[in-house]
Amino acid sequence: MTSGPFALELSSVTKSFGAVRALSGARLGVKAGEIHALLGENGAGKSTLVSIAAGLLRPDGGQVRRSGTPVSFPDPRAARHAGVALVPQHDLLVDAATVADNLALLDPLAPTFESARARRARVDRLARPSDLDLGSPDARVEDLPVGTRQRIGIAGALQTDPDVLILDEPTAVLSPDETAALFRALRRRVEGGRAVVLITHRLAEVFEGADRLTLLSRGRTLLEASVSATTPGAVAALLLGGAEITARPAPLSRSEHHAGAPSALSLGEFRPSGSPAPPVSLSLEPEEALTLLAIDGNGADLLGSAVAGVRPARGRVAVAGKSIAPGDPLAFRAAGGAFIPADRRAEGLVPGLSLAENLFLRRPPGRFTIDRDALAASAADRLRRFGVRASGPGARARELSGGNQQKLLLARELEPPPALLVAIHPTRGLDLASSEDVRARLLDAARAGAGVLVVTADPEEAQELGAPIRVVYRGALSPLLPSATDLGTLGRLMAGLAP
Repeated sequence: MTSGPFALELSSVTKSFGAVRALSGARLGVKAGEIHALLGENGAGKSTLVSIAAGLLRPDGGQVRRSGTPVSFPDPRAARHAGVALVPQHDLLVDAATVADNLALLDPLAPTFESARARRARVDRLARPSDLDLGSPDARVEDLPVGTRQRIGIAGALQTDPDVLILDEPTAVLSPDETAALFRALRRRVEGGRAVVLITHRLAEVFEGADRLTLLSRGRTLLEASVSATTPGAVAALLLGGAEITARPAPLSRSEHHAGAPSALSLGEFRPSGSPAPPVSLSLEPEEALTLLAIDGNGADLLGSAVAGVRPARGRVAVAGKSIAPGDPLAFRAAGGAFIPADRRAEGLVPGLSLAENLFLRRPPGRFTIDRDALAASAADRLRRFGVRASGPGARARELSGGNQQKLLLARELEPPPALLVAIHPTRGLDLASSEDVRARLLDAARAGAGVLVVTADPEEAQELGAPIRVVYRGALSPLLPSATDLGTLGRLMAGLAP
């Protein structure tokens, strides 16, 4: 790390969205030659702060300095011109365009007229130094898994070789091997005098790969420290704000109450359309949970979405003993199914509707018209019980942080209690306390009688859930594994290697 002025410094920054105060005098100082971790609970203001740094938002107060000089970025292009680039948590790629075309669009120096061959060459040129698989240059982005989309966004930001690269939750959708490759590439950047800001909820990554950290809480900077001068336990305590981390849940056991009840889920020769994998046959009983563990792109997400009826499929599927047609989400819900999709913003919520309206999309109060008073009262109670931090039931879903959006989605899908819950990456992007709370609610749903099918790419999460695991590799499911299976074995199975 170099001495002298910070490569990027934000001081006394304030920002409000209506009545919601997102930042209250926050500070962030990033030095050249360091990986700087930015931590905080969901809704702490992390994404707002880096959006200001990258020209996506204008602060209400405070100052931004670049190498000691005050700056004001009117838009992201101006920030990039000044050497600051942000890769947001949710990518801004063009779904209908190819990988090669998206990288050209992200390159401010790309010529107006460029051959297809030159665009394909750019993909290879960007993939090699970063060790990141960007997929086929001619693949349409809408057909790619979320992990590949994230890698494309990172590669696009690297094209301008920014002095300060800001990554918002980049590893949430990457496999362990891809995460390790990314950190190697980031370390090479900072050794060359660049700076990296990394927003993450994974403390292990911070203490293995970062040099310094800043911790935000409720819009204020709570801690600035060298990673070597603190401990994971101390940082975790600040992140939790004194809250107790829930102990690992006890294994589920089926009670007599649901003995003899029909299976919560039954699949026979079931296969998502277009999948080259062998068909799947399995059953999930009431009060049982099953974790599908896979690196993104190996078919676990697709299988979970197909079970919920939002992706076409063939074969036999029954929910709570009721046979339903594959690819019919309305029939899935009518049979007692609930669904938490991987992309809460695009598939789970309606960002322009209020929190109350989003909560009661499944079953609004009122017989013939919506009872708005009952809607608001019921929503306020449910928001409180699920810990959704918001200004009130009338706030728009798009105004919430990612973690609070996920809690809102859970609050909708778990009430009334479902017969079957399919949850894809339910804790992705959530802080420690929120992740523990989500896992506890999933298992509470199982104890209340639901079958719970969870899809995750995080082997530690699979262990924490305490449910049996089936690893998915290229669409094929492993035999049933206990939740205590060691991480090395799970990692090898995820990579398609013999355990």
